[in-house]
Amino acid sequence: MTNPSGPTYVVSTAPATVKERLTGLDAFRGFDILTMVFVNYIAGMKAIPFILRHASAEMDTFTLTDVVFPGFLFIVGVSIPLALAKRQAEGRTGLALVGHVLVRTLALLFLGVLLVNEDRFSAAAAGIGKDLWYFLATLAVFAIWAVVPKGAATAKRRLHLGLKIAAAVLLLALVVVFRGQGEDGRVTWLQTSWWGILGMIGWTYLAGCLLYLASRGNRVVLAGAVGLMTALYIGSRHGALDFLGPVNGVLNVGSLFGSHSAIVAAGMLAGTLFLPGKKDIAAPRTRVRFLAVLGTALLLAGYVLRPLHGFSKIGGTESYCLATAGICCLVFLLFFVVLDIYKKGKKAAAFILPAGRNPLLAYLLPGVIGNAAALLGGVLHINLWRVIWPFAETGGLAGILNAAVMTGVVLILTTLLGRAGLMLKL
Repeated sequence: MTNPSGPTYVVSTAPATVKERLTGLDAFRGFDILTMVFVNYIAGMKAIPFILRHASAEMDTFTLTDVVFPGFLFIVGVSIPLALAKRQAEGRTGLALVGHVLVRTLALLFLGVLLVNEDRFSAAAAGIGKDLWYFLATLAVFAIWAVVPKGAATAKRRLHLGLKIAAAVLLLALVVVFRGQGEDGRVTWLQTSWWGILGMIGWTYLAGCLLYLASRGNRVVLAGAVGLMTALYIGSRHGALDFLGPVNGVLNVGSLFGSHSAIVAAGMLAGTLFLPGKKDIAAPRTRVRFLAVLGTALLLAGYVLRPLHGFSKIGGTESYCLATAGICCLVFLLFFVVLDIYKKGKKAAAFILPAGRNPLLAYLLPGVIGNAAALLGGVLHINLWRVIWPFAETGGLAGILNAAVMTGVVLILTTLLGRAGLMLKL
């Protein structure tokens, strides 16, 4: 990777004094998560354009839908330098920072495991219906990770603490009674068949944070890490990590800490541009040039390596991860130029900002809506889900519009709940 920002490579870990709010990053995050909600709603529908479906494992290509998850990882990478700098400014260093990263990682892994076990849930074995279990579990998650407003009165803080304790007890009880059933009919507890979106974000977030802290944000090291992580994946495809044995079965080291973590490392490279107090990279022209070069280099690297294993989201191939990271970098550049440099279109982008600033809530709401509809329908003795989702089976243009409406509902609820004070933060 080239470094258009000049000869200074090491990012200071001194406490930051001014935090720059990136509207473009919030808007990009909101756009990405709402796109994810939309494509999840149309998943499995009939007569849907190929560009809106996931490419199958045997296809050497990727679609718009296949770029959504790399978008999450790239945004995580951009956010890491900013988040760590903020905590350093608050006086946290060393073990305190590592402890924060570990706690956040465990929370993401926990939520990821809960969600990936939904399809295995056995109501007969657990003694509770799946919709009720997940509805209560998600409400508990809302309470546990709800942000307590700064400057809140003592009574309000005590109320929040009481709710968090009660929610933690409820969630623990739900986890204890959980039972799943596999295809072989065997009843089991929570399993990690795969880590889910949140779990994969958790592992790559951990890898990215530890790398960033160890390298002190050195851009040369971060750029080298992109190459090393790419090589790790390639090596894993050719048996270099076979010595890890069952560890690979649990973690898939080559994919999680190789190709997917390379996307996070690329995002961290972009994120270092926006650290407070860095005058050598503060000029808009410098930032634009850096992001343009980085995005183009990643995209070209993906195409150059394509003959090795092709483009495959399911396989998490190195060419797919690098190419989509490049696309995400260039899309982020577009949001940054329009919203942060020229400050145009902020009113137009305002509708997606609530999802970008409260992403966990927006991510979990579709599940809550589905669970609530099933529970209320059971009470009313009607299939309420068919009422709000009439074109799920027919698909086509009607299904796409139905998905767009449901995505709008998620956005409206995210906005209203956010204004009411429900902000989730791990």
